Amino acid sequence: MRLTDKNEIRSILHRDPRWCVYALGDLTPRLFHKCHWFTPDLTLVLHEYGTSILFAMGTGSIAEALEEVTWPAHLQVREDALAKVAWHANVSSQQRMWRMTFEGAALPPPITEGVSRLSMADSPAIDKLYADGEATGENPDFFYAAMLKDGVFFGVYEDNDLIAAAGTHLVARDENVAAIGNIYVRRDRRGRGLGRLVTAAVLAELHGIQTIGLNVRADNAAAIHVYESLGFVKHCEFIEALATRRA
Repeated sequence: MRLTDKNEIRSILHRDPRWCVYALGDLTPRLFHKCHWFTPDLTLVLHEYGTSILFAMGTGSIAEALEEVTWPAHLQVREDALAKVAWHANVSSQQRMWRMTFEGAALPPPITEGVSRLSMADSPAIDKLYADGEATGENPDFFYAAMLKDGVFFGVYEDNDLIAAAGTHLVARDENVAAIGNIYVRRDRRGRGLGRLVTAAVLAELHGIQTIGLNVRADNAAAIHVYESLGFVKHCEFIEALATRRA
């Protein structure tokens, strides 16, 4: 059944705001009209960036939600929901992930030395930096230049080359949520603490937001260690995957 009442949707999402941090951000006016919400339980289909993203709390409305996606659909789901999707569609490119959320006693102080706030003018430099990870599959997913306008990005330049960057996937202060992402350090500049530096700068800029989350690959022990050192804790494991229409 389709659900359209924003307050009712918000109430369901707040049963687990850490798992639902991205979905809470989708309640903003810019994104809400691009969303389809379904119940029982709660399944979201977001049409954004030329693709469909499916997020689920539980399994009760997944079958109906899959009728609204454009294929292929990108999944962010837990184990039970993934099994339900697999009944109706082909699932591939599975990647086990951790949702981590900031639980530190205080945000780190702002860092300015060597770190620059990035803007739309830095978009070509960011594209070049992220391209460094294409060969190894480490390049950040779902980066679009428009995120620089609406979000928070910091980076480190060496001469004229951007060698590290971190930013946000969403910042929704009205919903009191933000999601950090697009974190990348050039492969030949790792081991210097640059990832922690730029992530801390983004985190400091998000001061006052109640729920701050991020996603990290479960096998990326180095990144998990950095995030834990900044005050993030593991909240839940989930799967990112691709669903395609079953013939």
